[in-house]
Amino acid sequence: MELTTALLCDFAQVREGLLFVASGGVTRCYRAEVPAPLGICWAGILEMDGREAARPHEVAVVVVDEDGATLAELSMSGRLEGARLMVGERLNLPLVVDLRGVEVPRHGPLEVRIYLDGELRRGLGVQVVEPPGDGVD
Repeated sequence: MELTTALLCDFAQVREGLLFVASGGVTRCYRAEVPAPLGICWAGILEMDGREAARPHEVAVVVVDEDGATLAELSMSGRLEGARLMVGERLNLPLVVDLRGVEVPRHGPLEVRIYLDGELRRGLGVQVVEPPGDGVD
């Protein structure tokens, strides 16, 4: 099983087995005041073969601050019943985890960590920063 796609975005959803992403590739979240909601989603695609699809798996998405403190941990688990693949075919499983409501206590760097079956597979950094000034003194 491989995590072939992982990104932070403004919004994502899975529809008819496809991943729909709006404003993908987020690396900065502008927040004038904190605490504030993070306001982003994690979107990913897992690629697996038929044997892997038949076994149960757990995906966990953990948001940590620069000190390593966990701000949120969201997980999902399950197996794909009845996935019929042709010989040599691999299954793409799109996933979305809504992080919009995760409260960010202060400005600074965060990391969104993706675990597959308890193993860290990817870390995505995001900076929570104050919006730039308007340039008027």
